[in-house]
Amino acid sequence: MNALHSPVTDEFNLEDLLAYDELSRDRTILRSAFSLMLNHHQPTDGENYAQMVLDTARILLEDLNLGAEPVLCLMLKNLADKGILSHQAITEQFGAGVLELIEGIHKLERIDTKKYNTNRENFIGLLLTLCPDIRVLLIRLGMRLYDVRHLISYPPEQQALIAGETKALYIPIAHRLGLYRIKHEMEDRLMRHTDPMHYAAIDKKLTETRTDREQYTADFIEPVSRRLKENGFDCEIRSRVKSIPSIYRKMVTQKVEFERVYDLFAIRIILNQLVENEVADCWKIYSLVTDIYTPNPRRLRDWISFPKATGYESLHTTVIGPLGRWVEVQIRTRRMDEIAEKGYAAHWRYKAGSGSKAETEMYAGIREMLENPSGKLLNKGVSNEKKALYSDEIFIFTPKGDLKKLKMGYSVLDFAYEIHSEIGSTCTGAIVNGKMVPLRHILQNGDTVKILTSKNQKPNQGWLEMVHSPRNILRIKHALKMESYKDADRGKEIIRNKVIQLGFEFTDPVINRLAGYFKCETVMELYQRFGEGKGDLLKIKKALQETDTEAMPAAQRKEDSFPETVSDVLAGKEDYVIIDPRIQSLHYQFARCCNPVPGVPIFAFVSVTQGIRIHTTTCPNARQLVTRYPYRILEARWKPEKEGSK
Repeated sequence: MNALHSPVTDEFNLEDLLAYDELSRDRTILRSAFSLMLNHHQPTDGENYAQMVLDTARILLEDLNLGAEPVLCLMLKNLADKGILSHQAITEQFGAGVLELIEGIHKLERIDTKKYNTNRENFIGLLLTLCPDIRVLLIRLGMRLYDVRHLISYPPEQQALIAGETKALYIPIAHRLGLYRIKHEMEDRLMRHTDPMHYAAIDKKLTETRTDREQYTADFIEPVSRRLKENGFDCEIRSRVKSIPSIYRKMVTQKVEFERVYDLFAIRIILNQLVENEVADCWKIYSLVTDIYTPNPRRLRDWISFPKATGYESLHTTVIGPLGRWVEVQIRTRRMDEIAEKGYAAHWRYKAGSGSKAETEMYAGIREMLENPSGKLLNKGVSNEKKALYSDEIFIFTPKGDLKKLKMGYSVLDFAYEIHSEIGSTCTGAIVNGKMVPLRHILQNGDTVKILTSKNQKPNQGWLEMVHSPRNILRIKHALKMESYKDADRGKEIIRNKVIQLGFEFTDPVINRLAGYFKCETVMELYQRFGEGKGDLLKIKKALQETDTEAMPAAQRKEDSFPETVSDVLAGKEDYVIIDPRIQSLHYQFARCCNPVPGVPIFAFVSVTQGIRIHTTTCPNARQLVTRYPYRILEARWKPEKEGSK
């Protein structure tokens, strides 16, 4: 029986939902909203709208730690869509915050995402910035997770649309927000639906190998745990298996079978001690692990000596464990692990190698919000961080549905130049959201803009006050200057022919000498002068004969190479240690046997008891170290003088 026709069932489900502590202070108003929803909703064939709302509300509570206002938004959104409840009624009965969330969801639902495949990053940026309250995006993620969980119940065409949008937009957004559980569930369910054959094959192999894998993990950890305890390290050692979609991506990108996936499972070593020399201790743990298991030097990632811009700190290596299997080992302290878990090291950021402090802080703030009860929702705090982060970015639709990124405060004329300089130079105005606007009109986030042009239009001095982009200001100034140099092309040809006639090559040095001789501030001024017939061709020969030929720059001296033994070991390594002799570092020391000085070729050796030691490549101990312990050798470089002086 449809739950909408079973008040007893609905009431039971609602009371089950209201048992959440986050809703304890708002149960009366939630019952009122739920009753209002049931009274006005007209069910269609087989649709269980009330159950959908309740299930989605559980996602908001269990997976996102949101509270009463987002749940009220779910219950009342459909009534607002149909005009059954006015904005004023929602505000008076349920609060302005609920209305703001409903309007935010409406904004997101109105976005035409048909071209998400060609504008993926811009669509993601638009979704992240369109609404000032981050909870709007979290509610939309919860709604999308519900869709993915019930994908089979939708018509085939809608299944394809939901799957495509989720893969291109919502999974990356969940990843960026640090919502890893939601991300992994979406990936898992989509692959199970869209690629059941490969999913089932990998799932079967994981099931078949589970007992062996658990035994193998225990055998791998046991000697490591014993060695760490013997050396006085208090560590927690965890193991994890990669998700099926992640395993499949590895198989495809690396073109290998299931059995040859390097990091099918990973070991994480977390140092519990709170010590000042945590970086050196992580390297000591690395040395202890690699004394037991041989590492792959090409798979070393040192993000503790020099953390990522996101703040992520961890030491990653891949070693050959028992039976010749590859195992990824991650080494970090408790502090580093907590930072990573709170979102400072969102996977998409540290792999992309980009990011800003503001964005890192925003995502950390969102994660903090998600881990707190609803009573501690940072409505203003998180929103302000979000507004501050994106205050200088907006996203504009073209008439064809393409999405362009622009700066906040930019005008129609700025947008025209961003499309193409020729369109900017001939722009006469625009149609924004169906209305004609002038060149100076300031665009808003989500506007749809059609640029109008005319062949007779040309830039003028007044345009400099209509644009806000420094690049566009330069473009207009250049266009104005080119207008004043309209005879420059003819002058250039006149000079070119004369220079070649005199037996010289028409090169930049030659032209610059002529410009200096004729006292022209720019080459264009020189061309314009001769194009207007004001230049004396007879003086060109004199100018070229009187000016000495510039000396060719000396060839750059090739740097001395490392000795052959060290070079062979370091071949293919991607990581290296940067050495600054002016800083007393906690995680490396200069070896006394060779006393390295700046400028001398060096390499780093990871010692079990003394951390990283820096040797010269001509050190008397170098050959022995490289030969006996090649896996402990790291490339090292002196920090450039210009960087060190900052």
